[in-house]
Amino acid sequence: MIHPLIAHFQLLARYNTLANQRLYSACAELTDAERKQTRPAFFQSIHNTLNHIMADKFTIC
Repeated sequence: MIHPLIAHFQLLARYNTLANQRLYSACAELTDAERKQTRPAFFQSIHNTLNHIMADKFTIC
């Protein structure tokens, strides 16, 4: 039997995969200008937010 904590992290990993697929699909519909448009968000644009997500994945690896 799998340890409950391992099962929990596996669930989180599956959710993360699904969330990323949905995010990237939505972003694929944007133009370059829309993606880079300044917005009231922590990273100032969708482009910068995606860059942060990608850089974070490289850091984790």
